[in-house]
Amino acid sequence: MTQESLITDEVRAIIGVETVSPPELIEMKAIKDYARAINWPDPPNPLHVDEEYAKKTRFGGIIAPWCFYTTLGRSAPRQRVPLPPPRVGMNGGNDYEYFLPIRPGDMITTTSKTVDIVEREGRAGKLIITTSERKFTNQNGEVVGIARSTGLSQY
Repeated sequence: MTQESLITDEVRAIIGVETVSPPELIEMKAIKDYARAINWPDPPNPLHVDEEYAKKTRFGGIIAPWCFYTTLGRSAPRQRVPLPPPRVGMNGGNDYEYFLPIRPGDMITTTSKTVDIVEREGRAGKLIITTSERKFTNQNGEVVGIARSTGLSQY
């Protein structure tokens, strides 16, 4: 017996719809705190915390760790997939692209969207695979990074 698909026109309508966060000011303290936290208990990379060291590098100053941008845009309005609550939900993986360094004083805007929603049928029931994307852009209109996430929902 074939069951009706969970992916309705209402669900499909959110694919590609973008939401944009207010720009976030990147502060030196936030970069240094993050660099210390991700390296704890080891010392952080001096490129992220030592201004004198960082000035002598090809970057000419402190830059944020490559994964810093993934902390941004959390306050952005997000598209909620109009589906019933799943029996089980989990992270299906993440993919990150890093294009430009983030520097103290940058203003980063996050644009979020649902890229794809796919339904699969298995022995345990329906599986919805949702792919979303967050694009991080600086005050100059340059994309500094893109984060893609896959969510798995079992029904």
